[in-house]
Amino acid sequence: MTRKRPAVAVALSASEAANRAPRYAASQSYLDALEVAGAAPFGLAPIGEEALRTLFDLSAGVLLTGGGDVDPTHYGEKPIPALGHVSSQRDRAELALARWAVEENKPVLAICRGLQVLNVACGGTLYQDLPSQVPGGLNHNESRDRGERGLATHSLEVQHDTRFAYAVGAGSHPVNTHHHQAIKALGAGLVVTGYSEDGIIESIEAESQSWIVGVQCHPEEMWNKHRWAALLFEAFVREIAAHAEPSKPNVVGALRTAES
Repeated sequence: MTRKRPAVAVALSASEAANRAPRYAASQSYLDALEVAGAAPFGLAPIGEEALRTLFDLSAGVLLTGGGDVDPTHYGEKPIPALGHVSSQRDRAELALARWAVEENKPVLAICRGLQVLNVACGGTLYQDLPSQVPGGLNHNESRDRGERGLATHSLEVQHDTRFAYAVGAGSHPVNTHHHQAIKALGAGLVVTGYSEDGIIESIEAESQSWIVGVQCHPEEMWNKHRWAALLFEAFVREIAAHAEPSKPNVVGALRTAES
């Protein structure tokens, strides 16, 4: 019998245009990376809470995707002029998904905006705009500025003895960069697992019993050329499969146990 692929809910972003109803989509790269790693991805739009909860419960894991900015009102700040487009509907849905996953130990891979959503869901804050609030650092939009989404433009230093390190290996890895927001104050129950050369937090994970990992780069644009990115998706799907079969022991390395 063929083993069933675990179902992964992929958060969809809204596409809004004049004289047209909003449409929801996700980059094909997310779906390809998950499918090659062994999952069965499906799109999850920011629908009403009851319907959203039903689909969350049906999923074995959640992928929080990239996209627009997180509204700073969710972390107690007023918008600054450099803030980009925000979507209240998407914020509401994805903050709920992140909180449910943390509360119930459901595996999560949070990418770019997704990492920021996870941090805010746990009570953390963000830099609304790195160039104006942290001047003198790297250009964290360089891959997009140079017109190649998968282009590695700086390195990510992965900390030892973390789930991220168990997945891709500790040390330096090349990453692409497509963001102007980043973590400022870390949320409760989260730990930093990696930094860029200028000290910006580039990866985090939850101190939970399950695999909840966030990265600021876009590994879905790198997995077919950079082995570390493929390993990340493979580790995510392995953890989802183990989580979906509770009779099997969880063999994924953990930062620390819930009792410690």
